[in-house]
Amino acid sequence: MIEGLLRREWRSTFRAVTIFFLVAISGLAPLNATPAYAARHRRVGRGIRHAKPRGNIALYRAELLEDADTGRVLYEENADMEWPPASMAKMMLLLCAYEQVKLGRFSLNDPVRISERSAHTGGSRVGVIEGQIYPLGELMKAALIKSANDAAVAVAEKIGGSVEATVRMMNNRAQELGMTHTVYQTVDGLPPTPTHDADRTTASDLAKVAQAIIHETDLLKWSSQEEAIFDGGVAMLHNTNHLIGRFDGCDGLKTGFTFQAGFNLTATAKRGNLRFISVILGAPSNQQRFAQSARLLEWGFEHYQSIPVLRSGQPLPVRVIASGTTIQPVAAHDVNIVVSKGDSAGIHLEYKVPSTINGPVAIGERVGQVLVRDGDATITEVSALCPVAVDGASVEQVGSGETRIDGAAPAYNQETQ
Repeated sequence: MIEGLLRREWRSTFRAVTIFFLVAISGLAPLNATPAYAARHRRVGRGIRHAKPRGNIALYRAELLEDADTGRVLYEENADMEWPPASMAKMMLLLCAYEQVKLGRFSLNDPVRISERSAHTGGSRVGVIEGQIYPLGELMKAALIKSANDAAVAVAEKIGGSVEATVRMMNNRAQELGMTHTVYQTVDGLPPTPTHDADRTTASDLAKVAQAIIHETDLLKWSSQEEAIFDGGVAMLHNTNHLIGRFDGCDGLKTGFTFQAGFNLTATAKRGNLRFISVILGAPSNQQRFAQSARLLEWGFEHYQSIPVLRSGQPLPVRVIASGTTIQPVAAHDVNIVVSKGDSAGIHLEYKVPSTINGPVAIGERVGQVLVRDGDATITEVSALCPVAVDGASVEQVGSGETRIDGAAPAYNQETQ
């Protein structure tokens, strides 16, 4: 019996450390981004829809790959299909918790007393004890790295006053992020009970919350750790995301599993100036969710590149007249876009600056926008800002409304007026 347990443990360890070979042994048809392949398959958001895997076993129910900076979808299959997120619901819980800390309403060192409800929450646990006190940050870390449900409930009770209030907070935040197909019923993603239905979301919506976590929090400092000490050594947290430390550049984000949902994974990886988000829903096994995600991310790094389009403060090739003074709006922030390698001919900028603006214009005030387009599709946009303060402004556009880019930032006329 002991020998059998040891064999199973050895097999489990072997599978974990050979994540890079899972693609090869899973019998998948490789993603191919050659022009011939692209011509045979429908493009989705100018990304390439993947070929069906060989065999009759469904290797996932939905998948998505997107550029983490712009949210541009590079590749998707059933990205808007509703599906239970399982423990990936904790992504929204932790985003809300972090934002409450950022607002100054709580700190990561705030004490959290463990309730009976938290201590008796089932599923994956870190083993918090009713009546004991733990720092809020430690509970957040346990919920993210180990996917601890007891820690998640404790976090929710702290930041919202109750689990139910925090669920409402999570749904409100989802609406703000444009997650139109997401409804949270829990803070931990546990299966439905007589008191609540199952959480519902989509791969597209999960990518939105992942994007918010990446750009608005520093939660990746925890999700990037293979293991971490909990509460000064009370326990060791082992990351449920087996891509961490095994897939180059991967530093997040969250796994999820129930019998109803199957094996889910929202992952992110960065190499150089490229960062991608991948979402896998409904994989049939623990190994397959990691194999599919690694395959998708590697395909992205192999076939896409990031090119600079605008720099923060860069003068735009349009002029406006304000109270007799000619000013040149500037870009609000850096813009880098992801395109297929060697395929940037269709990228161009379109300037939307109104002919007149009534009233004074303050320095840094938005006077229009720049659309970054790929053919007819808008990839992203950036505000055009007034570089100086002008009183009694009457603003009108002077100059070109469009500039084409050939793989790099255009050489704008930066003459000051």
